[in-house]
Amino acid sequence: MSLRVLILLGLTLWWPIIGFAFTGDKRETLRGLGEVSVLVEYLPDDVEREGVSREQLTREIEGRLRQAGLRVLTVSEIANSPGAPYLYVAVHPMTGASANSTTYAIGLTLKQLVQLSRDPPTEFFATTWEGPAPPSWLSAPRVLDIRTRISEAVGRFIIDYQAVNPK
Repeated sequence: MSLRVLILLGLTLWWPIIGFAFTGDKRETLRGLGEVSVLVEYLPDDVEREGVSREQLTREIEGRLRQAGLRVLTVSEIANSPGAPYLYVAVHPMTGASANSTTYAIGLTLKQLVQLSRDPPTEFFATTWEGPAPPSWLSAPRVLDIRTRISEAVGRFIIDYQAVNPK
């Protein structure tokens, strides 16, 4: 087995465990969060050809966030929001050893503007929450699988958000 295959297999087997551990430790960063923006990265062409669009995913995610009690910020509003929080969604193809096999790594992260405690004027965007979304081994992009993985990650974000922000 090639090193690449072993690494991808390891990620596939351990990613959910690592993702949940990271989420559990970082859910406190969601406390007091009342608003967020959504940024869906450009999708691979083959995924868009299969019927998944950035606009459609953005609308679906924003709708779920509103139902969960979060205010969804527009692009123009995010600059005036404390921490400028945004959910970042990405679908990245990872071509395997076989020409017939492509892995799609699906990621959902919350990015926020943070300050260094040792140097408060220093601010930068950092990932403060990361959703569990293991890579999917697909011979072709399957819309249902990609959409399901993203939906599961958004659901995890909402669960973590509600856990530290009870009504």
